[in-house]
Amino acid sequence: MGWALFMGLLWNHTVLSVGMGIPMCLLALESESVVCLLLISGILVCVIQQDFGRNVYTVKEVVSEIRDKETRRRLAVLPYELHFKQPFPEYVKLVTEFSKKTGDYPSLSATDLQVLALTYQLEAETVGVAHLKTEPEKKVHLSSTIQHPEAPVHVAGFHLPSKSKHLEEDACLSASESGLRAAAEERPEFGSFLYWRNPLPSIEGALQELQKADTVSISPEVPARLQSGEDQESAGEDGSEGDSDDDEGWITPNNIKRIQQGMGHGDASANVQVGCVTTDFAMQNVLLQMGLHVLAMNGMLIRQARSYILRCHGCFKTTSDMTKVFCPHCGNKTLKKVAVSVGADGTIHMHLSRNPKVLNTRGLRYSLPTPQGGKHASNPHLAEDQHFPQQRLSRKARQKTNVFDPDYIAGVSPFAENDIYSRAANLQIRDAALGAGRRRMNPNAATKKFVRKR
Repeated sequence: MGWALFMGLLWNHTVLSVGMGIPMCLLALESESVVCLLLISGILVCVIQQDFGRNVYTVKEVVSEIRDKETRRRLAVLPYELHFKQPFPEYVKLVTEFSKKTGDYPSLSATDLQVLALTYQLEAETVGVAHLKTEPEKKVHLSSTIQHPEAPVHVAGFHLPSKSKHLEEDACLSASESGLRAAAEERPEFGSFLYWRNPLPSIEGALQELQKADTVSISPEVPARLQSGEDQESAGEDGSEGDSDDDEGWITPNNIKRIQQGMGHGDASANVQVGCVTTDFAMQNVLLQMGLHVLAMNGMLIRQARSYILRCHGCFKTTSDMTKVFCPHCGNKTLKKVAVSVGADGTIHMHLSRNPKVLNTRGLRYSLPTPQGGKHASNPHLAEDQHFPQQRLSRKARQKTNVFDPDYIAGVSPFAENDIYSRAANLQIRDAALGAGRRRMNPNAATKKFVRKR
């Protein structure tokens, strides 16, 4: 795992910290500027603006992990000073136990744990620990696609509505047929109820009001007038609730900011005093479940972290170790990659797929071949603890004929011997120093095909 940089940025008593991974749902903070500081795997990328904060904190282990010469040069000329601070042992123990409960402890290094502990310590010193969680909440939500991936869609010459919509239309057809006929009689331009719809709401007045609000300074009397207008609009909406139900889904200038804030894309102000800037999914998961703030490299507040884990479709257990091939719980080769998003409250959403092709049946249709024996057998990998041949050289190939070697033992012939007849030589297995294993000396060499065997 790459190293994680912790930094605390103090801006109006605001402390931030930095690490490594993939942030998803972001929220802009109300600050004058943002510093994009990325020190991951010895690379310092794009310091855009420097007035994001004043004080920067880090641990000594972070700087000691920087090996690249160019990165050290950039680190020496940073526009701010790095303040080294070590977390208290009690906070390191608390964060370690919490990460074990969330299952992210194997993915965290010692430096990552110190970064998390220092974030918790600064949060306790600046804000307090009353709002932080001591136990992770077990919230897991599963979501999948609504439509089957193999269902025919947009077939030329055919109309294929969904079954649910078809049943609903049949159920409410008799009840709404009379009302639709009356509406069609009142509006002769709509000859069929299939093409009738409510008129679109007019937004010209709202746009003019927004333009006036942006250019003209608002006096104390304006909020009262706006609020009274909103009350009238709400009363009008209540009165016309039975006219149209489609207006609820429209995005207008009146509700666009509220919708953006709900989706996490608005310019809503967030009272962030302590945050950790990291792109590491394990660190993001621990921080979000503890109740700490997570920031992206550009200073955006992360409301939702998304990454990928492996989920066994045999025992339904999950693991965050993406290098696993076999399930660590049941031992079967049934691990599939699943997208996972962690919300701001620690809720874990697993986005599953209904595509039947995700579960590939390759290798399960026909019986396995007879296992091969010998020192150079090539058998399929069926278990994690399966033994494989060591691909050693023959005894003749391992003999040393260097007379100046201190371990040299005189043999029958003082001349060097090359092994060209053993099975290891025919399989072109080399010494471990040169890279063991089978290989072709020249993969582009011409070979004869369709040769008769005598």
